[in-house]
Amino acid sequence: LPVIKQIQAGVTPDLRMLSVEFNAIQMSQARIMGVSESWIKRVAAANSAHHQLFMVRKRTFERDEDAHALQEGDVILTLNGNIVTRVSELDVMYDNEVLDAVIVRDCVEMRVAVPTVASHDVETDRAVSFCGAILHRPHLAVRQQISKLHSEVYVSARTRGSPSYQYGLAPTNFITAVNGVPTPDLEAFIREVVRIPDNTYFRLKCMTFDNVPWICTMKKNEHYFATMEWIKDPREECGWRRVSYEHGKSIEGEGKEGINEIAAESVCEDDVGGGDVEPVAVKA
Repeated sequence: LPVIKQIQAGVTPDLRMLSVEFNAIQMSQARIMGVSESWIKRVAAANSAHHQLFMVRKRTFERDEDAHALQEGDVILTLNGNIVTRVSELDVMYDNEVLDAVIVRDCVEMRVAVPTVASHDVETDRAVSFCGAILHRPHLAVRQQISKLHSEVYVSARTRGSPSYQYGLAPTNFITAVNGVPTPDLEAFIREVVRIPDNTYFRLKCMTFDNVPWICTMKKNEHYFATMEWIKDPREECGWRRVSYEHGKSIEGEGKEGINEIAAESVCEDDVGGGDVEPVAVKA
């Protein structure tokens, strides 16, 4: 494998992957799904021990969908010209940005250029604390389980006693707009919330995990629940860079006003949304 050769050479591999889950299917099911007899014969010749193909069981949903992405129910016939009947034959995804795939979709055989994603893109590398809520881009498990990604502003936890806790902004909610302005990502969200004056009310347009929209009216409290973000940065001693926001301006490190430290014991176990936010070490 090219991956092993890179490791042997002392190089850290930059792996890529197909952001889907596969199920092995037998030839009887493959026939029903539209795989032709000629392909079934080729499968039997390629793998005499296990006559099987792979079907997309689940996929990762993104806000900006690629038209060539694999769909749930697709049956994979070949990747880069090689018939796929074993799990090891999927390894071709590790070092290719685009795969030339022959698939069967809705009983129709077709050729598609399937993009892969970088494995580091599934990690949480940025988190925002706002009014006691911890927000970040939806992690991989969320994107695999949801049918539509409403925004990239995902509530993963909240602090007991915070405005988020008091006004009902719950883990697994998505924030899609602030005061009527769409916030498709964290950049847009930060840009809008820093404009909100302290001790004033504002509106959040939210969507629950099961696709129920609702409006949350909340009062900002910068003294006890300041707005800040942590950005993964290998140059920092703790691995994370902290940015605080006060009076509409960004400050590197800890802010000059308010209480910026969030005690770990103040986060309720029931108020953690199953996110994979990595531990954040903050220097005093």
